[in-house]
Amino acid sequence: DAEGALAIPNPHSCNRASMNEWLLYTMTWASQLSGYPFPDTLPEVRWESEGWFSHRVCEDRMPCPIFGLYEYADVIFLREDLTDSAKDHVAVHEFVHYLQHHSGRFDLTSCVDTDKREREAFRVQTRFVAEVQNGFTKFLFNHLPCKPEP
Repeated sequence: DAEGALAIPNPHSCNRASMNEWLLYTMTWASQLSGYPFPDTLPEVRWESEGWFSHRVCEDRMPCPIFGLYEYADVIFLREDLTDSAKDHVAVHEFVHYLQHHSGRFDLTSCVDTDKREREAFRVQTRFVAEVQNGFTKFLFNHLPCKPEP
């Protein structure tokens, strides 16, 4: 973990104050590294099991390689089995999606824009790991197979 980083709240036993501090910490990094303004309101974070993610986004396949999900409301879903450092960088990735949505810069029904949003979120996540957590992970994203848009 990065020096000076906040302790990650245990999703099952954290108090509201430590969760709010962690939300502010990770959203601040998402905003600073992406260039999007800090939002007026913070999303709710819900911690869910791998089984929940498997059912929701992996067509009930296990293992499910999805660790976070943002579906354009004010809720971010994160896997409850993430390590402390992974909770931070996965949250930053999902918070970038939250900021993208609230920026109004993207057509949420466009495959090309979805591809752009994912690439941007992975770039920010990679920067967070390198610059904040002093890690060396590079997150790779396969481009979506989009048909040319009119």
